[in-house]
Order: sequence, then structure tokens, then C-alpha cells
Amino acid sequence: MSGSATLTRPPRRAGWFRAALAVAPARSGARRLCRSLCVLFVAASAGFARGAPSDDASRLTIQGHKDVVNAVAFSPDGERLASASDDDTVRIVDPADGKLLMTLTGHGDSVLGVAYSPDGTKIATASADDTAKLWDAKTGKVILTLAGHHDSVNCAAFSPDGRLLATASDDDTLKLWDVISGRELATLRGHTDSVNWVAFSPDGQWLASGGSDDVARLWEVSTRRFVRAFAGHTDTVNAVAFSPDGETLATASHDGTVKLWNVADGEVDATLAGHTGPIKAVAFAHDGGLLASASDDGDVRVWDLARDKELATLVGHTNWLNDVVFAPDDAELATASDDHTVKIWSTPEPTSETKNPVAGESPGLAPRAGERQAISTEAGPR
Repeated sequence: MSGSATLTRPPRRAGWFRAALAVAPARSGARRLCRSLCVLFVAASAGFARGAPSDDASRLTIQGHKDVVNAVAFSPDGERLASASDDDTVRIVDPADGKLLMTLTGHGDSVLGVAYSPDGTKIATASADDTAKLWDAKTGKVILTLAGHHDSVNCAAFSPDGRLLATASDDDTLKLWDVISGRELATLRGHTDSVNWVAFSPDGQWLASGGSDDVARLWEVSTRRFVRAFAGHTDTVNAVAFSPDGETLATASHDGTVKLWNVADGEVDATLAGHTGPIKAVAFAHDGGLLASASDDGDVRVWDLARDKELATLVGHTNWLNDVVFAPDDAELATASDDHTVKIWSTPEPTSETKNPVAGESPGLAPRAGERQAISTEAGPR
């Protein structure tokens, strides 16, 4: 995409904080502190922070949060959009026009994750106050507070049948909870550092997790047993997502790549490279044809999986991105950013003009035998 805004060199004093960010767990208290201090130094240095791009491709920018926006989630019917923020709140808006419908307050620290139940009646939140909460989606009232983790809760995910909630924490564990009673059902141990993300497979059989130990892990839900590790990234795994058919697991990493893994055997099927910063989130379209990735380089990239090609780069945010999700009908995407905003974008459609060719090898990455590799041919922000 031509005319993309760029990031220039940060001030010297921000260097230490950026170095600390590189090793701090993705959603840990240490990372949030370093990020805040880095942003303060950056803001004080004229010319570093990305200005409002002249070619902002978003359909709608939603303001209202007073701090970093960490996560977004559409309701199953697509009529509501929830956003979780470091201002300790969740805002529920109408994604058509951004009108505020409700604000959820009750957490005592940053809200790091948010999810709707499959039937849309409940909202789950994950917080740096070491708890998860279940809310009535209609009234905005707290139903249950789930306490049991010993550090920040980074992510919460409902099982496809809505009966279970999985949480991922900086205490290096995952927990499974009964949604009706709030009872803790199991603690899954295996990661050796913070667990940043958790996702159920579409059939509810498997649970995937991504950690700051650079590994994604697969668990069998019924037996709570560890099945296999997906090892191949060279830095923190910030996010994981199952494809709609459950056969592929996508992982987003601080190493700047997305990997697509065969769930059945744990082998890498493809590596997507092109972002120029850590990748914080990844999401499949519900039809399985597209994949979106959100990065600290400030951009969203949309990938055409059938052709292993980048379809488009969406430019508009003025700071790091933390989450990306497709609307239920796949017509739009929503993103969350350190710039305190949520943006809504029209999903790009594949055309011969917008698809990028596949390169044989990405600099610094050696594909495994038989592995597909797609890279962007566009120069991203520096």
C-alpha cells in the first residue's frame, strides 16, 4: 500500500524500555510498566510517534477509552462490540456507528481480555487484578468473579458449548472453570513462563495456549492431558487461533512471524512473514479463507490462505496493535490499539491486483522441508 505512515527512530532514552519490552511477558505487569514509560518518552520526542495516516483505511474509529485498548470481541450476532482497556473498563458499543451502549466496571486493574459466550448471553473478562469475571451481557451486571490465579489473567475463552471457560495467566498456568457455578475444574501446568492466550478448537475437543516460553501447547479438554508442543518460534507466542475446521493452529509471535501448524502432527505448514514488529494477535475468518494479524508495527495484515499471499495491509492506527477479530459475517474486522482506540475495517476481497506474490524464502528464516512460506513484498513501517 502506497503512502503508508512510517515510524522514525525512537529517542535514545526509550531504548532501555524497548529492550525490556522485548523480554517482558506479553501481557505482564512488567511489560505494561515498560510500555507506559516507553510511550511517555516517545511522546516527549517530537517526530517519533506515528501521526494520523493520510490514507487511514478504517471505516470507523471508536474513541472513549482513557488508556490502551487490549482486546476486542464481537457478539455472536454482530450487533455489539466489546473492548477491554487498561482504564479498567469494558465498553460495549454498536459497531455500526460506535455508539456507547454500556460500560462494564468492577475490575481493580487493567482488563486484558474479553469474550462473548457462544449464545451471546454472557461476557467473560480477564484482568491484571488476577481474576476473571462473568457478566450478564444484557444488564452489564457481574454474575461471577473467578479467583484462583496468582498473577494477571491475560485471556479468557468460552468452550463452543458455552459450559466451560478457560483462562491464561502470568502465573504460568491455564485454568478451566464451570460457567454456571464458577467452580474451578482444573489447572493445566506445562508452560515455563507466562501464558498469554488460550483458545478452544471449534469442536471443543482441544485447547491451545501460547506462552512467553516461545511455545504453543495443545491440551485434550476431556482428560486435561497435555498432547503436544508446537515449538519453532524464536520468541514469545502472543496469540493462538484455530482454523474453522480445527485442522490448523495459527500462532503469532514476538519474532515477527505467524506460523500455521498441522494440529494432527504438530508440523509447520506455513510461515507468514512481513510485519516489522512483534505480532500480538491473529484471527481466522469464519469461512477459513483469510487470516488477519495485528502487530506492534502499527498495521493489520490480511492473508489469503488459499494462495499463501498477503492480500492487504490496513493502515490507520497511530500506535501498537493488541488485537484483531473478524465480525461474525466476515464483512468487517475490528482492532484494538495502544492509541486508545478501536477501529473497524471493511474486509478486503481477493483480486489479482491486490495479491502479493509468494517469495521462496524470507530473510533470516529457513523453511522446513515441505513447508510453505509466504512473505509480504511491501515495505512496512520502520
